[in-house]
Amino acid sequence: MSTQNLLMLLLALVVLAAVAVIAGLIGYSVAREGGSPVSTAIGRGSVVFFSAMTLFIALLAVLVPAVT
Repeated sequence: MSTQNLLMLLLALVVLAAVAVIAGLIGYSVAREGGSPVSTAIGRGSVVFFSAMTLFIALLAVLVPAVT
């Protein structure tokens, strides 16, 4: 794998992590609007974040071998 491919993979991971952070913040906000206490809302937001990251990493695990 060339350096350019590794940098593109790193860029893809950073972008997908940013999308997962936004999804986690949305999950936190929805939980707070629903009346959950802060500690519960943080837990729900983190579950959304880690679920999104798991999905994105699995997607990359399928796409990277197909591209290279």
